[in-house]
Amino acid sequence: MAKVAKVGRLKADSLLEVVIAAVLIIVVFSMAMMVYANVLHTSRPVKQVRAAAFLRQAARRIEQLQDTAVSETGFDGPLIRRSVTAAGGPGTAHLRLIALGAHNDTLAVLDKIIVWHGK
Repeated sequence: MAKVAKVGRLKADSLLEVVIAAVLIIVVFSMAMMVYANVLHTSRPVKQVRAAAFLRQAARRIEQLQDTAVSETGFDGPLIRRSVTAAGGPGTAHLRLIALGAHNDTLAVLDKIIVWHGK
């Protein structure tokens, strides 16, 4: 007759190893979740990056054209609020551009002192 191996109890050592491995996996995953949450929290959304780039371009155009009018213009949805005020001495101006999102939330702000020659 063939002998059949009898399945007995697990040794305590193997059960302890499983518990330790489970704890280690939980610790590693919780640390990974914290790192992932921090990356998501600190990264700038694409809309904010695009709005900041557009504000820099608009500031260059305003500086070149020497346009002092206050206006609001839109680009791809967000609203750009522009104001140019006198700053310091003659020929200098304070330029403030604000990009507003669809719900009037501020996406980007640009403050710049412009020196205009010949004005």
